Amino acid sequence: MKFKNFAVGFLVGAAGGTMISLMNAPKSGSELQSSLKSSSGDMKAQMDQLKIEANEVKSSFLKTKHESQEVFKTLGDEVKTMISNYKADINPNIEHIQENVENIQNRVEEVQNTFTKD
Repeated sequence: MKFKNFAVGFLVGAAGGTMISLMNAPKSGSELQSSLKSSSGDMKAQMDQLKIEANEVKSSFLKTKHESQEVFKTLGDEVKTMISNYKADINPNIEHIQENVENIQNRVEEVQNTFTKD
């Protein structure tokens, strides 16, 4: 019931608004029709232009996406190479430090043994 009241009120309001706008129109019917036709032609041309520009944006986006995928793949490969080079450079130092730590531990044990014997 409430929807019916709403629909009737909407239709009455729309019809009244249309009648008022037609009565207060600054142009006659034929002038208004020709004006609307020219406006619709302009609007259609603008819509066509928007479609063209949207397609250009879309193609530009796809091109950028493709190029960025290639760049990121190359960048990923370069980072992997840099990491492996870094590991290769640092491994001898790590091994040298481990040897030094083992030597220090052995000396500590020797000193402890020396003090426990005395």
